[in-house]
Amino acid sequence: MLSELHKKIHTMLQARFGFSSFRGSQFEIIEHVSSGKDGLIVMPTGAGKSLCYQLPALVRGGVTVVVSPLLALMKDQVDSLQEKGIRATCINSSITPSERRQRMMGVIAGQWELLYVAPERFSDEFIAQLRRADLRLFAIDEAHCLSQWGHDFRPDYLKLGRVRQALGDIPTIALTATATPTVQKDILSVLRIDPSQVFITGFDRDNLLLEVKRTPRNTDKVREICNIFDAQPGSSLVYCATRKNVEKVTIALRERGIPAAMYHAGLEIEERVEVQEGFMSNRFPIVVATNAFGMGVDKHDVRCIVHWEFPGTVEAYYQEIGRAGRDGQDSKVVLLYRDGDRYIQDFFVRSSYPPIEYIRMVWQQLQQFDENTLFIRLEELAAGLPEDATERTAGSCLYVLQRAGYVRRIPPSEREGRVFLRTNPPTAQPKGIRGLVYRVLREYFDREQATNIQLRLDWFSKSLQLSREQLVAALRALEERGFIVWNPPERIGGVEILKKGEPLQLNEDELQKRREQELAKITQMQAYARSACRRRYLVEYFGQKADWERCGTCDQCRNISENYAPITSLQQEIISKLLACMARMSQKRGGNRFSPTLIAKVARGSMDVRVRRFHFQHLSTHGILKEYSEGALLSLLKELNHVEAVEEHFVTRTIDGRECTYAEFELTEKGRSLMNRRIPDFKMNFPNVFADGSKKNRRSKQSKVIPKQHIQQTLLLKLREIRQKLASLHDVPAYVVAPNKTLEDMAVHCPTSKSAMESIYGMGPGRIQKYGRPFIEVIRTWQGGG
Repeated sequence: MLSELHKKIHTMLQARFGFSSFRGSQFEIIEHVSSGKDGLIVMPTGAGKSLCYQLPALVRGGVTVVVSPLLALMKDQVDSLQEKGIRATCINSSITPSERRQRMMGVIAGQWELLYVAPERFSDEFIAQLRRADLRLFAIDEAHCLSQWGHDFRPDYLKLGRVRQALGDIPTIALTATATPTVQKDILSVLRIDPSQVFITGFDRDNLLLEVKRTPRNTDKVREICNIFDAQPGSSLVYCATRKNVEKVTIALRERGIPAAMYHAGLEIEERVEVQEGFMSNRFPIVVATNAFGMGVDKHDVRCIVHWEFPGTVEAYYQEIGRAGRDGQDSKVVLLYRDGDRYIQDFFVRSSYPPIEYIRMVWQQLQQFDENTLFIRLEELAAGLPEDATERTAGSCLYVLQRAGYVRRIPPSEREGRVFLRTNPPTAQPKGIRGLVYRVLREYFDREQATNIQLRLDWFSKSLQLSREQLVAALRALEERGFIVWNPPERIGGVEILKKGEPLQLNEDELQKRREQELAKITQMQAYARSACRRRYLVEYFGQKADWERCGTCDQCRNISENYAPITSLQQEIISKLLACMARMSQKRGGNRFSPTLIAKVARGSMDVRVRRFHFQHLSTHGILKEYSEGALLSLLKELNHVEAVEEHFVTRTIDGRECTYAEFELTEKGRSLMNRRIPDFKMNFPNVFADGSKKNRRSKQSKVIPKQHIQQTLLLKLREIRQKLASLHDVPAYVVAPNKTLEDMAVHCPTSKSAMESIYGMGPGRIQKYGRPFIEVIRTWQGGG
């Protein structure tokens, strides 16, 4: 016999949502939450997470408060619920102060069933108002945002544990599609949810056909996209890591007859809205975008998602491909892969997690101003940092200071514009909202006897009971009609100093750990591109055990890839020798790990200063693979890392007074078994640089007396490698990046700054601006022993 709760749930499912049955584990979760219990729900995108709090909200009655991270996502949910006749609303910055007051009064009076808010909304005043309402449930969407180890951390989410307590510890449900075991633990801890109340419905999306295409050049990528779209009609997304690439790819596709639209945060709001609405209505079936596109777009029939380059984390990739096939139909997901694209993600991480000395420099700059509230450009802050720092680096320094409570970033709504009244305005007075704004401005000018005034949009719109959008529209219209001159707030970084004069005390270990973890996540994303089964890799990455060895649907399991194959006897011999060299090095230094570059040098028999520093020239394995190039051995080490024979650890050291984060490799138990030839029919992607044998790489027999220039020669090899990556990244010939003579000059003089680079043959201002920084980083790392 069905319980009363069971009956009520099924009745409301049909009556309020129009569904006749549940999907997967939805009923179990909804029954649990409806009975007043907490829960953490980890469910794939498109599997019906929203229903897991929306239906319990109606079953429990009263008001459910829903925390949502994006205005677009909030609006999409509210509109969808209102279409079903469900009383849902939101309170956010897009509505007027009077609307906010009216909606809050409605919440207190029980007019609304669901209230959507952003995490930033929970001021003491707002919480006090909510406590007057009949609150029955607290739902937190995109809950991975509250973990500092998640891929999309937002500091305001950390307050939600205290918010829950302030609201009387009402039943709480947290929902996410992308939470590793570490992130799940953080969510449970912050919200004080019992670990026994976790529902993981699986990370497998069996209708997504996962593929990885190896594309060494941009022209290969464009060709692959054209082939994909020819074979796979329907709505499609192409994700790029940078705005510049969005524009380049869009142009390339249009030149080949593919009507692609583009979307990134640098476009005007009107353009972005047009593209988003055009995609939803199928007017723009193909959109090339950064990851800014998608969170607020709930389109069920996306048939194809292509990544121009791989994202920085598996979580981000899983979230982005989850926008395909939400209707349950088969959809194609393709990653266009090349190793050189890692440079972009490395750059993002190192810029986002700057060295501690850079953060101190920014704090010292801020202390030099008399005012506590500053409007200072990021480029001004970056100018006071070392030459390798960018505006992104300066912004990241401010972000760290903000998280530590030393500064507050002033939002755009609090920045000031400037208004000038024209001396000869039109005789016909403006009407409506424009008339109201103009009349108040005239009164203010007369009272202050000023020729221009600073105008805070949030304050002025609130005083007139207008929305920010209405006020801006009125100011623009008054300017167009010749009544005023309107200079909108500049897009500059407003900063309020909260701890002026105080010494900076930061947790350096935490900052380093975060940087090292983010770099490690890039390697994990690369490992996906080399995985034996794509679906199994994703499922196991998020902490679940796959029920299969081979899924049968991804490209690897359909035998599309020819690279992943059993190793030959010669390949086994090379692998065993290289791993044996690692084992001897570790044994000699008490179990230490070493950089891949140093491992390759020892295996080749180098007498580099770093080899001699550890006395590795006396090892029996010194020179055991002397016939192969350093680049070939480095490639092999990377592939051995992807098959878990060696493990990569990122470490931070201070070298020559600079904080450097780089990788060290360690032999795993699987690697020891492979070294000792105890894994029959072992499969991997063995680098093709070994395919032609060793003749091209063989060194002539010689004594181990190394010429004085040898250290520069090893540096020259690294410079050539980075040149090739840059050439692939920019899709230009290698000589355009830097001619051979230029690299040789770098290897002799070792420039470690932009000013020093100016003295290098062939390095003019243009080349330095476009390519100089990667070369400088390579030289600094080489000098430091990385």
